[in-house]
Amino acid sequence: MIFLQYNILREQGTTRVTTKVFRIFILLLLAVIISCPQFASAMAEITSFSQSTGTVAYQGNSVPGYVSFELKTSEPTRGYILAVGNGVQTKINLSTMDYKTVHKVDWVPWDDTKKTPLPAGEYQLKAYMTDQGYNQLSGYPLGKLTVVSEPNPKPVIDQVSVNPAVFSPAYGGASTVKIPFNLNRPAEVQLVIWQNGAEIYTGSKTKLLPGSHSVSWNGTDKMGRIVQDGSYEIHFKYIETAFNYPATTPSGIKAGTVTIKDSDYDIPQWRLQQVVTNAVFHSDTISPDGDGVNDKASGQFTLAEPAKLSIFIANAAGAHVNKVVNEQTFPAGTHTLEWNGTDFMGGKAVNGNYFIKVQVIEGANSGYITFTDTVKYEGGYEIKALQPEKRVRVITDTASLSIDPMGQGYTAVKGDTFPLISETIESGKYHVLVKEGVSGTINASDVELVVETTAPNIPNTTEYTVVSGDTLWKIAAKFNTTISEIVRLNNLDPNKYLYIGQKLKVPAAGSPEPVRDPVIHTVQSGDTLWKIAQKYGTTIDAIVKANNLDPAKHLYIGQKITIPSEATNPEPPAVQPVIHTVVSGDTLWKISVKYGTTIDAIVKANNLDPAKYLMVGQKLTIPR
Repeated sequence: MIFLQYNILREQGTTRVTTKVFRIFILLLLAVIISCPQFASAMAEITSFSQSTGTVAYQGNSVPGYVSFELKTSEPTRGYILAVGNGVQTKINLSTMDYKTVHKVDWVPWDDTKKTPLPAGEYQLKAYMTDQGYNQLSGYPLGKLTVVSEPNPKPVIDQVSVNPAVFSPAYGGASTVKIPFNLNRPAEVQLVIWQNGAEIYTGSKTKLLPGSHSVSWNGTDKMGRIVQDGSYEIHFKYIETAFNYPATTPSGIKAGTVTIKDSDYDIPQWRLQQVVTNAVFHSDTISPDGDGVNDKASGQFTLAEPAKLSIFIANAAGAHVNKVVNEQTFPAGTHTLEWNGTDFMGGKAVNGNYFIKVQVIEGANSGYITFTDTVKYEGGYEIKALQPEKRVRVITDTASLSIDPMGQGYTAVKGDTFPLISETIESGKYHVLVKEGVSGTINASDVELVVETTAPNIPNTTEYTVVSGDTLWKIAAKFNTTISEIVRLNNLDPNKYLYIGQKLKVPAAGSPEPVRDPVIHTVQSGDTLWKIAQKYGTTIDAIVKANNLDPAKHLYIGQKITIPSEATNPEPPAVQPVIHTVVSGDTLWKISVKYGTTIDAIVKANNLDPAKYLMVGQKLTIPR
């Protein structure tokens, strides 16, 4: 019994010793692994490591703003570098998914945890790698990196220039505007063109390394159409790629401007003429009155090559009145068209001349060509200007008019004048005659009323030689002019005497009137001043003044009386006014057209408020 207990105790003691020895062995092994990580397993080895700089700064300028690492292993691996220092540690991802033998990465000193630049100081670099057999290399020392603060940060993109600064993109051309720039840190870069706060064009996104680069723009928008003339802003969008987790939203800078001038925004005429060689009407007039004669206008157009077209009937201002072909593709050859004389609203067109206007569509681009052949619309209503004519003159550099009936645009320039159809300003606009048979409206703020001024009378002069007894008063009276005018024409001092033989300029228009034999009346029995005035169509006052008479004294028989010559104008006969009774659908415009007068004349004759509606049965006086 005692022997058995001894054996048991001995076995327990042996077990304790064995366990203790094993623990000591494990601790020694761990110490070796920590001090010599290359002995941790039979995994791939790091064969080389390099870094582009030992000192780096966030958005560096005097020192680099990023560092490039290259780490090579004997077998494919993935992993990261850990930067440790100043109580901070942050990862520098080499490859998180793919196994590689060569790892290249650019990195800016950024703390992914705190989302801030890495504090200045010295950092130890250690590698943590895993191979395809899941063998791990942990904490392999690579060296150190010093991070400093940058007082003068450098932008991602600088040294941008634009060549040429003024660019004329041509239809079918290959010319571009070049935009060279310098990239200071690795980034994904995209060119963007802006105008009036909107993106007009976006280039492709390209990942670039630091250095000199260049992008170009051919002057088109997002749809591929050449842009209009104007000033355009050059912007760059970019995302810095030297981060473990690059931003998803790009940053941007305005880098400059480029001016587009004389661009082929519309397909140029030379190209349109290549496509559409001719377009004509078959008749000279159209009068859709239902009598079967000239109720429609037919025509034809000829294409030199297949083309996609829309065809419009246009008025003298170029505004579209109706569309007779809507975006159809035609083969080369001659094709027909027809117009029934209506406008877009289905109403009758206005009397006047109309043209064939062809729109050619090529991809995102289009252009209009108008042909000179016309058809004259008859039997509709006439558009007339005010009589007597009154005009407005454009005072702004350009002014936009809205053409009736669809409100299409027409651009006038400073100095252009337009006859008024109405003097009334409605909603801040004048109603004007834009072209013959074409009416429209223009902002009253863009124009001024034209004041008809009579050209100053520059009198033709004749020469007069002073004779004995002449004075300025006598000469002025003789030539039916004034002393002031003679003084002005001759630069005289009116206080000085004239001398015989002096040459004077006098207005030729004021040459002395031919001497007329006066009408002499011999007073007879029963004559009175009133009777004589009635006989000769003059007045008592005129006779008294002409003869220096005393009207209180009696005339005597045989007395000679000079009769002044005075014309009398008979009054015109009264014209009976025309009365119009308003019917349903009447407007001041329709009534003025019907009677060949103006809205203003009707408004004034009836003391109307043009802003108010007419009433059926209302009586209107039509001025004649």
